[in-house]
Amino acid sequence: MWVHHYLTVALPLLLIPTVALVACAKWGSTALASGLPDDVQALLPEFTRSEKRRGTVFGTVFLLALLVTTFLAAYTWIGGGRASGLLQAFGMAFATFFTFCLIDLVVIDWGLVCWWRPSWVVIRGTEDAAGWGDYMFHVRAQLSPQGLAAMFGIPVAIAALATVARLIT
Repeated sequence: MWVHHYLTVALPLLLIPTVALVACAKWGSTALASGLPDDVQALLPEFTRSEKRRGTVFGTVFLLALLVTTFLAAYTWIGGGRASGLLQAFGMAFATFFTFCLIDLVVIDWGLVCWWRPSWVVIRGTEDAAGWGDYMFHVRAQLSPQGLAAMFGIPVAIAALATVARLIT
């Protein structure tokens, strides 16, 4: 039953933040600029006010999409038949969030950014930076203390919120 919910609810929901992240890379790259390798950051141009605003909007949309889809996966799971409680909610939230981290690493970071590297992803002025092809940079970022704290902490917070929401509804 857990696997069924994960495959039929959580995974399809992850299309939303994945599309939002790709849109952010295309139209709001300033939101992602601080997470680029050092040599790419050294070549970054001064962003215009409009670019910064667009980055804030697209970055916010992406983050909200990720948090809401993770919440919905956990909330609908603990609302179903035998699943209830914080631990059940955490299991689904963690699986959903961890899966997105894998999608981000393999599909977006390695596939789109490092391997394919289309012109709409590469920020103007940084085309010659070697960091665009640094596969291990993305692994190190995911496994950094901040990355691991987010990978475990965000699902805990979402599970708590989903559990409270289920209790009051």
